[in-house]
Amino acid sequence: MQLPKYKKKKRIKLKICQYCGKEFWGHPIAKYCELHRDVKQREKTKKSPEPGDSNNRTYNHEYIEVVEEPWTCELDGCGKTYMVKIFPKQFVYPRFCEEHRNEFRRRNWIRAKLLEDLRKSRAPVARPAAPELDLSGEDGEVRKSPKIAKVVPRTTGAVRPKASAAKAPAAKAPAKSGVAKAKPASETKAKAKK
Repeated sequence: MQLPKYKKKKRIKLKICQYCGKEFWGHPIAKYCELHRDVKQREKTKKSPEPGDSNNRTYNHEYIEVVEEPWTCELDGCGKTYMVKIFPKQFVYPRFCEEHRNEFRRRNWIRAKLLEDLRKSRAPVARPAAPELDLSGEDGEVRKSPKIAKVVPRTTGAVRPKASAAKAPAAKAPAKSGVAKAKPASETKAKAKK
């Protein structure tokens, strides 16, 4: 049997305990000092129920049954109420109503609201500034619309030609039903003379 010629060198470094922060001499992969190496000596820390993103909120409660509560949407200007089921030992819940849980929908709703507010603020300013047009006279009538005033020529006796029977599409015969339809008076008189 072969024996090593040299004794294995112990690698000991100065480390910091991750539980208490105290310095100790130990192996490079050691995390805790001699006191806290035993699990019984370390107290378990609970994770804080803080949400990781801004879409959720924490609701600290001590319920032991599932409860439904009405909440209001926290999006500026929405104020819609929605129902939330509150479960025991669960503290993170949605902040917005069903319509605004999606980031795109929230941004789109805020953008639409800003545009609506802009239109409302500009509408009273734009209406008095528009001049009243009165171009009616012998040669034409004026139609007033909020966008453009159109001049429409008057027709003086020119009549549009009526669509001929050949050009008009043939009307489909309705499906026969059990109810008899009344015939025009001209057809009934013609049959009575025969």
